[in-house]
Amino acid sequence: MFLSLTKKRNPELIKAGVHLHQSGLIPPNTYVLDLDTIAKNVRSMAKAAKENDFVLYFMSKQLGRIGELGNWIAEHGIEKAVAVEFEEAFRLHQSGVKIGNVGHLVQPGKHQWGEILGFEPEVVTVFSIERARQVSEAAMRLGKKQDVILRVIHPSDTIYPGQWGGFQLEEIQSAIPELKKLEGIEVMGVTSFPLLLMDKEREELRFTENLKTILSAKEILEASGFQIRQVNGPSATSTATIPMLKKAGITHGEPGHALTGTTPLHGVRSLPEDPAIIYVSEISHVDKENVYVIGGGFYERGNMTGAYVGSSPRHIFDTFLKGKSHNSQYIDYYGRLEKGSPVSIGDTAIYAFRTQVFVTRANVALVRGLQDGVPEIVHFERRG
Repeated sequence: MFLSLTKKRNPELIKAGVHLHQSGLIPPNTYVLDLDTIAKNVRSMAKAAKENDFVLYFMSKQLGRIGELGNWIAEHGIEKAVAVEFEEAFRLHQSGVKIGNVGHLVQPGKHQWGEILGFEPEVVTVFSIERARQVSEAAMRLGKKQDVILRVIHPSDTIYPGQWGGFQLEEIQSAIPELKKLEGIEVMGVTSFPLLLMDKEREELRFTENLKTILSAKEILEASGFQIRQVNGPSATSTATIPMLKKAGITHGEPGHALTGTTPLHGVRSLPEDPAIIYVSEISHVDKENVYVIGGGFYERGNMTGAYVGSSPRHIFDTFLKGKSHNSQYIDYYGRLEKGSPVSIGDTAIYAFRTQVFVTRANVALVRGLQDGVPEIVHFERRG
């Protein structure tokens, strides 16, 4: 999906991937992240956020939940992270990364709240009275009061498979008396996901019904005396969308794919963020029908189009092979490419697609100096 864009706007990243693999500095099944470009992307979003009085939490799960990367992002303008589950919060906190929001997609277990609150998150997202009660009890044991935001949903909302959950909008009013009794928390925000989706025909982002849901929840809560200071609207947050989010009443965004210039809008428009991630692997073997690539980092929803294949940075753009889809029984041992121009076993295969590194077993290399022609690996995260 993003291979041609990366060739156009960050070709040095693709060349560096070939060099690093062919020289043995990285193994196949490695994502390579261009730290210098990520820093540029972060600075662009941070500037837009400041100009619009908007708050950003960065999301690291797509890029592997790596503390060194989190600190790099914080250093360049987005200081706090959103951790979608306990493990991400734990890893980032251990590396000294500040936590902005935790629990939005995956609620921590009932015995994990004490540790979560020890990470000193700015806010915690809760899906239910039961979870709110658990947070309150954990906070009181620690002698503190925790700000929480409610995930609110409505039957007309867009919810991705596997991401169900939250307070039903029609139940918010009846939940208010119980929420007010919880002395260890302060309800100060609302959230939902996704707030923006791609309109493929118009090639633009549009708001989902989720926006109406959280703005309605905000009104209900404020009418009952709560001071709602955070209206959190994640999905496709980038330099280009921050002004429209602010205008719609959103106060906080959570850029993830925009860090690497890989939101759906980046695929169809020229935006400030440049592509900053590739997947590097190796031709494993060939049969009469397919070219097989060592796997481990492929992602079913990545919209992978194919790969550049070769053994030289100078000639990597000479050979492009189309990708081949897999059936539902597929296990990510190998990727498949259509046969075309001759390739050799051991050649580098360079991909660029939307990914969620944390659900793969791929390695991650954080690299600097690409634009100067001297790529340097500053951190290598071996996974498996």
